[in-house]
Amino acid sequence: MASAFRRKGLLAVLAASLVCANPAAAQEPRWELEGYGGVVAARTADEGTVTLPPPGAPLVTSSPIFPTRQVPSWFFGDGATLLNSVNAEFGVAARITPLDAAFAPLLSSRVPVAGVRVRRRLNDRLSVEFGVDAFTRSEDLSSGLAAAVESTRASFRTAFAGLLGSGPFLGVTVDAAGATETEVHRRELATTGAIVARFSPWGSFIPYATFGGGLVTGSGALPSATLDAHYRFSILGEVPIDETDRVSLRYSRGAAFVAVLGGGLQRALSARWSVRVDARVLLGPDSTRIVVDATPGSTRSGASGFVESFTNPAVQFSNDPSTGRRSTLSDPALSGAEVFSGGLQTRTLVTVGIVRRF
Repeated sequence: MASAFRRKGLLAVLAASLVCANPAAAQEPRWELEGYGGVVAARTADEGTVTLPPPGAPLVTSSPIFPTRQVPSWFFGDGATLLNSVNAEFGVAARITPLDAAFAPLLSSRVPVAGVRVRRRLNDRLSVEFGVDAFTRSEDLSSGLAAAVESTRASFRTAFAGLLGSGPFLGVTVDAAGATETEVHRRELATTGAIVARFSPWGSFIPYATFGGGLVTGSGALPSATLDAHYRFSILGEVPIDETDRVSLRYSRGAAFVAVLGGGLQRALSARWSVRVDARVLLGPDSTRIVVDATPGSTRSGASGFVESFTNPAVQFSNDPSTGRRSTLSDPALSGAEVFSGGLQTRTLVTVGIVRRF
């Protein structure tokens, strides 16, 4: 009988202990809220893809031996190639430096990053995480764009002056101006979800790895540039030619998906607070695009006429299409022609955060 009472007593004590243990387990913090700051330690982008407009339609000249074709601008692509080829035929040393050098990814710099991450523990090893990374100023630098525009502008004047200096032209005037908007006012936000896998403690630190994905979005302006050229002359003092060449270039960037790969160390400061050192890579397509508008123009006045260079290839100037001849610089214009698309880019984020468990 006494033995039975003892057994019942032990069972009662065990049951009481389990009852007390369950509420404690139920109160174990499952959520973590982290606020953090850091820097984009590195950003890389591959060269992307340059797609120049194809050569234009052939134009009527005196003979198939002296072919020419429509170009929407002398500043880049086929127009610059044709102009340089004609100058070479005439032995003119001056060449235009094509704007093509500007059709490339923007440069980047290290910028601060700050954000918030929320995690929900699934078990002793795994957590699910939702985070928002705010890049507090633009990573994009455009010093290369300004240099390319100036090089093209300056070389246009010498190349065209050399070309027109080789012909029977009077009153030659060549002007070219360029402007760049390099003040970038763009901000980007990375919204990501991930799985966090914890590993065995390493001293007082708990190492972890992060795998996931998300979306990078942005707002604000990216660099842009314009080039304007104007030349006029008369053929033997009788037939006036007056043409303009205007090009505008602008960068754009849409939302892009990214993969998240990273890891770090977490150290407890107390039962509720801990500190985290995190490094992660955002890997995905560079959605940067460069689009170009090219608007050739011609002003007609005085007697109708035309002149051609009689080279292969040739350049032709005409102030009246009704003569059966059209200028090499002529419509169709380009509107929103994409000349560059980005490839793959990576951002490496290094941050330090304070974590609150609840």
